[in-house]
Amino acid sequence: MELRPFRSIRYSRATIAERGLASLIAPPDADPGSAAPGNIARLTSAEDPAAAAATLKNWVAGGILEKERRPGLWTYRQTFVHEGATLVRDALVGLVRLAEPSKDRLLRLEEPDPAARERPLALLRSLKADFTPGLLLTRAPLSGLLSTTRRPDLTALDSAGVRHDAYRITDFAAHVELQGLVKNAEAILAEGEDLFEAALEYSKDPAAVKFGGAKYKLCALVDAESQALVVRPVHRLLTGMTDWNPAHLVYAASDFFETREYSSTAEALAALHDLSRLSPAFALVAPPAKPTLFILRDRPEALPWPEDRSEAWRRLDVAAVDVALLSRLLSAEPATLAREGRLAFTSDTAAAFAAAETGAAQAAILLRPMPFPEIETIAHSGERLPRRAASFYPKLFAGLFGYSLEDPVY
Repeated sequence: MELRPFRSIRYSRATIAERGLASLIAPPDADPGSAAPGNIARLTSAEDPAAAAATLKNWVAGGILEKERRPGLWTYRQTFVHEGATLVRDALVGLVRLAEPSKDRLLRLEEPDPAARERPLALLRSLKADFTPGLLLTRAPLSGLLSTTRRPDLTALDSAGVRHDAYRITDFAAHVELQGLVKNAEAILAEGEDLFEAALEYSKDPAAVKFGGAKYKLCALVDAESQALVVRPVHRLLTGMTDWNPAHLVYAASDFFETREYSSTAEALAALHDLSRLSPAFALVAPPAKPTLFILRDRPEALPWPEDRSEAWRRLDVAAVDVALLSRLLSAEPATLAREGRLAFTSDTAAAFAAAETGAAQAAILLRPMPFPEIETIAHSGERLPRRAASFYPKLFAGLFGYSLEDPVY
């Protein structure tokens, strides 16, 4: 993996002093329409790429954003509370060389969706800048080298209580050490698949050949051994399903699943988490039917499994949802449902079952978090997880640093 320092484009000290950094940075899925003036979501999530490019030009000209004089790497630290414990996750931020999956040691995690990369690709073409880091997980021992007690160059506390600190690394010897550490290391692209694919596609554009920075993607590398590596489940919400009959669905599911009904969602969820991971399982909350646990039976060969999938892939909870529940029992492809707005995703468990219980969704499909070794096994096998199979918490925010694709690479 080739890692390079970069001259960061970031909010000026005057802008931060006037508005506060917390009002300027944003998660990758932020709504630009509700973002504060000057918030990075007005660039990274803009619907109109040409307008976003004009905004970027104005922000640079007006001193809202400025570019550093010297290239550097960054430590991006996130401090957060998970299950009552305060955790600290450090990431190394720099530019990572783009390459096809078969030509590098960067393993892809999710199935790509060409449609999902269209907007980030259009934004790259217009902005010629990247402000949103992709998350890479690596076995390179980064944690010790990134640990620091000095005062951060940038700091912000987001609305969820996560603290974001950034420490600039300017020492050339430190660059060389960190670059050497990750040079032969394998990494998994855990989040930012669509952004990475968009960057890779843009790098092949004849218009981008003259741009040195277009051959790289802004990335944050996290040590996979970190105790602060938190994986959350991604629950599914169904809406707009015609002829919807949850009781009939539970009855029909008996060909493929063992089903168990519970008097409350909390009981079903507790039972789900108590199950062995040897059998794929999930909970369905679809009133007026009772909350129901679905446990996939051994070797249901009648299911439309994708070709050449390993046993490990077939044991994934999310594979049972996509193949057995959606494709077979509901005769609906997950990608089609998502494009039509009938399948939504959330990592907020309480919000998921509340949506079903209040009627905001016809059903909530509740999943367990995937253990990282399970994720790593799939990635190493060369397979891809189904879309939105796992979520890594907390999200990497956009706007702390960015770079111009037109810049030379150092």
